Amino acid sequence: MMKRFSILFLLFISTLHLLAQPKDAWKATVTLQAYDTNGENLYTGTAFFVDPSGTIVAQYAPFTKATRAEIIDQKGKHFDVTHILGASEKYGLIRLRTTARSNAYLTPITDSNEVAQKGDRLYAVGYLRTKKETPQVVTIQEAERYDEGMFYTTNLGNESKYTSCPLINSAGKVVAIVSNQPGEALDVRFATTMVITANSALNKELRALPMPKALPEGQEEAKKYITLLEAVDPAAALIAMNDYISVYPKDAEGYLSRASRYAALKQYTLADQDFQTALQNADATTADAIHYNYSRTLYTAYVNDTTAAIHHWDLERALQEANTAYSLSPLPLYALQQGNCLYAMERYHDDYEKYTLVNASDIASDDTYFTAMLALERAGGDTAEILKLLDKTIELQSRPYNTRAATYFFERAQRLVAYGQYRKAVLDYNKFESIIGPRDLNDTFYYMREQVELQGHMYQQALDDIESAILAASSQRKPYYQYEEAFIYFTCAEYEKALASGLEAYSSLPNHIPLIRILAVSYGETGNKAKALELLRHAKELGDEAADALIEKYQ
Repeated sequence: MMKRFSILFLLFISTLHLLAQPKDAWKATVTLQAYDTNGENLYTGTAFFVDPSGTIVAQYAPFTKATRAEIIDQKGKHFDVTHILGASEKYGLIRLRTTARSNAYLTPITDSNEVAQKGDRLYAVGYLRTKKETPQVVTIQEAERYDEGMFYTTNLGNESKYTSCPLINSAGKVVAIVSNQPGEALDVRFATTMVITANSALNKELRALPMPKALPEGQEEAKKYITLLEAVDPAAALIAMNDYISVYPKDAEGYLSRASRYAALKQYTLADQDFQTALQNADATTADAIHYNYSRTLYTAYVNDTTAAIHHWDLERALQEANTAYSLSPLPLYALQQGNCLYAMERYHDDYEKYTLVNASDIASDDTYFTAMLALERAGGDTAEILKLLDKTIELQSRPYNTRAATYFFERAQRLVAYGQYRKAVLDYNKFESIIGPRDLNDTFYYMREQVELQGHMYQQALDDIESAILAASSQRKPYYQYEEAFIYFTCAEYEKALASGLEAYSSLPNHIPLIRILAVSYGETGNKAKALELLRHAKELGDEAADALIEKYQ
């Protein structure tokens, strides 16, 4: 009898112990309130602490529009929600950081050995319970594997007051969270395993939530996150940069990133402050890179923003920073930045010297050779050296040639024309045409090449090009090309053909003196002196001073 009493007593004490722990769990629950941009309340519901640093788990849905949120603890104290730590629209859960610190928190389960099974009893912990109240006992009716966790059906019904409430076991651990669907609950691990990584910056679902997101764990991961975020959401990236600087205040890179962002926003005073702080945190191995970045940012701002100079963001400062970087470490990259500044300042001779240094290094490229060519050209440099730089620019092009290479062939052709090397220029124009393709070229190109071909006495090629120009031209431009065709035939003393082409243009250009003269002489040379004289008298009326001599010839 005594033995039976002892067993019953132990069972009773055990039962009291099991119920005592979940009974105090209410202290870990809070009221969560979410607000939109106008300060209107979007949501009021339950959330709960899952660690002593103020992390809470709550419903996802309100945060698709919420720009601010706060919690109210059991003592009536208000604390801000600062960052999203992880979120899932699929599971309808979100994990949030708050400014609260609480010893009253609930420990979530961490592995599959702790999940609930069908028939198990859990305890629904609601907000504002007192020690005298008993937690709602919840029976698990179904327990199914769902992704990497569990999906539960319970007997809780449709009482909305339990939405987002934790379901805890007799050990006081959170097993599940009540969803917003009646009788449903989700494994708490869906919420607690949600984390932000560097790649989260590209997560559209997460980016769609207006509130700030926390940085990933680890400094390098946080840097990668900010870099990715800057490409897709610059405003959010700035918030992340602020957070990074708060966590890593001695890292110069954080200030560099933020300075670049401030510059892009035209907040030049703030950018200057961050560059200076970055330099204060720099050491002997990083100071040169900071001066280089400072120079590039100053240069970019000046080039792209006409108001930058008002804030003393000008080329002189950009060059000064580039000079400092080069003096600390004479890298070709820093010489290139000096060159960029000098070119923009139209100091072409100095710029050419800098680009010569760059072109002797391992960062030489088609772009650096081409810019060196432009600098030398504008400094009045040697023609042969200018062409040599263009040759090197083209030599560095990969094959098959692309549109970039085509541009360089075109540029060399232009110089060859200017230097009187017409036949070589035509070869480059031909190469340009073969890369771009005739279908993507217009009448202007063919007329331009025809002019060079005439200079090089390449008459058949000139005729071919002017015919292409005629075919591609608008009705307004076509007569002028027909006149040009007549001129080529006239130059070659093919007067019958000159007449044929010239007459096609004449109806549209009846007062075009050079055309009238070509027609007149062509008539005269083919035996029709009367028509020649008629046209020459018309030309004289229009003011052609050469008409009298020709009239005398054909009278």
